[in-house]
Formats: sequence, structure tokens, C-alpha cells
Amino acid sequence: ECLDIGNILFAWYTLACEQKVLLVSGQLSLLTVCSEILNSLLFPMKWSHLYIPVLPRSLSPMLDAPMPYLCGISRENFPYAVEDISDETVVVDLDRNVITLGPNTPDLPPLPHNRRKKLEATLKANAGEVFWEARNLTKADVLKVRASGDEGSLG
Repeated sequence: ECLDIGNILFAWYTLACEQKVLLVSGQLSLLTVCSEILNSLLFPMKWSHLYIPVLPRSLSPMLDAPMPYLCGISRENFPYAVEDISDETVVVDLDRNVITLGPNTPDLPPLPHNRRKKLEATLKANAGEVFWEARNLTKADVLKVRASGDEGSLG
């Protein structure tokens, strides 16, 4: 319910390409659940890099690690960690359905069009419009709000 299908696919592909991913949410339980879901989406591959679903404030310097990671941080601790976040990190805001790329995030190799369409169709068939339905919104409502530039009203 946190991310739409396009953002789920982007977060998954970022991890599949072994990049740095930081999940942010005000709910600690959501960080753990989403970390585990993203991890399971990598099957049959396995995430073998730094993995900390809920990073304590005292460990925020690890966010500048020179290796890929999948970490989660509470919204409360996020302002204290901003200076430690690597310029290559992809930040996934679970509460707002927003993905932000760091200024030096490497470009991902293009996902073949047919594979992407197949993945999107499979996700849509299995997850449907859960993200929008959880917010009592139709896709048309969301597109209209995004066109107006007031995306803050979606969350």
C-alpha cells in the first residue's frame, strides 16, 4: 500500500543493480515489512550487502558506506542522517510514494521494454490498484492532482 507499481518496480530494479537504497517512513514496522518485501522480490537472487531495516540514529554514518545497502530510517531520525547519506543513494519515501535520486546516483542500465511490460503486468495482476484503493482514490484522481502540482494532498 506504500508505493505504486512504478515505484515498486524502480526500487526493485535499483536493488537488482546493487545500488544504495534508503527507505524512509514514520512507521518503524513499515520499514521492516517493506525491506523484507523488497528483499523477497529479488528471489531467486539474494541481497548479500549491508541490510539494516531500521537504522538507529547512532549508525547513520554508515549511509556513506562505499558499498550497496538496503537500509530503513525513521522520519524522526532522517533529518539527523541527511548529511551522512551518500550522493549515490536512492531515497524511497514510503509515506509519500516518492523516490529521490542522489546527485551522483549512477544511471541504471535500461530494462528491456518487453521485460518491463511483463513485470508491470504481473505486478498489476497480483497487486492491482492496492495503493490507490487504500487511499480511496482512482487513478484519474491521482493524475489530476499530479497535473495540478499539489502532490502533497495525495498522502
